[in-house]
Amino acid sequence: MTSIDGKLTQVVDAILGNPLTKSGGFVDDIAEMKTKIKTLEDKVEKQEEFKKRLAWTAGIVVGALMLAEQVSKVYTSLFS
Repeated sequence: MTSIDGKLTQVVDAILGNPLTKSGGFVDDIAEMKTKIKTLEDKVEKQEEFKKRLAWTAGIVVGALMLAEQVSKVYTSLFS
């Protein structure tokens, strides 16, 4: 019976952790993984937002340059 209790204690310690040995067990590992996943999700979201802003900025700059080109063509055709 003692052998079964010892084995059961080992299983519980592996799952829940043991404060005496400072092992977190699977539950602690899962919580740590959730934290890391959340951090990665936040980083990916920031990166995607940066890509969107960069694309919009590039589009606005290209549009402004095209407008300036058209204005300069009209200006040169009127005054030449």
